[in-house]
Amino acid sequence: MLVGIICFSYFLGLVFAPFPCWPTVFKLWRALLFDRADATSKIRQFTFLILVIVRAPFWTFFWYIDELLFPEYRNQLIDPVFIIGQPRCGTTLLHRTLAQDNQTFFAVRHIEWRYPFISVQKAINLLGLNKWLEKVDYWPKSQAGQMASKMHKNRLSDWEEDGIFFEENFLHHFFIYLRFPYPDLLPHLDAYATLRLEDQQRMLEMHHKVLKKVSFLRGAQGRFYLSKEVTSHNKLPALAARYPSARFIVVTRESGKFMSSLMPLVRMSTWSKTGIDPLTLPNWEDSMLTRMRSDSLNLVETCEKVIPLERQTRVSASDVMVNVVDSISIIYRELGLVASREFVNYLTELEVNQEDRERGYEYLSLSPKGFEQYDNFTKTNAQQFRKKIDEIKGHRL
Repeated sequence: MLVGIICFSYFLGLVFAPFPCWPTVFKLWRALLFDRADATSKIRQFTFLILVIVRAPFWTFFWYIDELLFPEYRNQLIDPVFIIGQPRCGTTLLHRTLAQDNQTFFAVRHIEWRYPFISVQKAINLLGLNKWLEKVDYWPKSQAGQMASKMHKNRLSDWEEDGIFFEENFLHHFFIYLRFPYPDLLPHLDAYATLRLEDQQRMLEMHHKVLKKVSFLRGAQGRFYLSKEVTSHNKLPALAARYPSARFIVVTRESGKFMSSLMPLVRMSTWSKTGIDPLTLPNWEDSMLTRMRSDSLNLVETCEKVIPLERQTRVSASDVMVNVVDSISIIYRELGLVASREFVNYLTELEVNQEDRERGYEYLSLSPKGFEQYDNFTKTNAQQFRKKIDEIKGHRL
């Protein structure tokens, strides 16, 4: 009798689970079972998918506990500013820098994306685990993991992008390719528009509720939600429609530069998560180039045809990474924001530190083909942004 009750409760937990995206999960299982791959990676992938199924009913429990104990979170209003662009274009620097202005913005930490429940986050803080988590590195302590950490520092307490939520909870994002590097699978891992309408709506609704939960936890009513999304831009039209007053900060960088930085990061990240060097996998490198060409065109078309120009602030990556104060001065001016003196001092110090920063790793030197339209867009944007920087001299924050 007891076993029957437990099994039935578990079944209900799966049925009413807020995530994952089950159609994508089924595709991952099919790839795991029928695609040839190294045994080490298969074991890791199997473990990953089993844990998703095992934990789903528990996630259901925590989700509805929040609804019962903290229903007032639903009253939070979300007014987003989306940072978008290709990866390795300074979006992380910009995202984490703006997040320091916590009088204006609130962002979401990696640990909050991973466990998006008010009850769990309160328990973490009550037990003092938040201080321990500040020291926990997301990357494994392997050679590949340590190299990935140099390229993209990520502790569980760091501000992180929305893609972490869609990857770790819905399993529907480009980042899943770092765990399941099957080239034939890649086009389907974040094919948002091909999902059933109810799955699309549920995904964005759960995302919206998580933002409300974090806003409630922080007491952030009246502050802008600071979002970051790279690579999986196919949700942007839906997000632009869902948040009609949202602003978009578009960061661009030449394809040769961002691809020269991206390929080593994706390689090391995949290696650290699967245990194999993806360069040894058939068609892996070609699949990445094809994907990033498609993403680049998608980004340009979204900016030129979908998101109204008056809702965009276009920024040049080269200036964001060097001319920090001027770049953020322009962003604040176009968003109609005023920075505090403390934040201005922080930016000034950051700009000095950026000049002395050492990467700790070497770039590749790539000149990929097929990015001409994106690079023209980037060149025009860089010229226009340079004019804005020249105009703002003497009128900084």
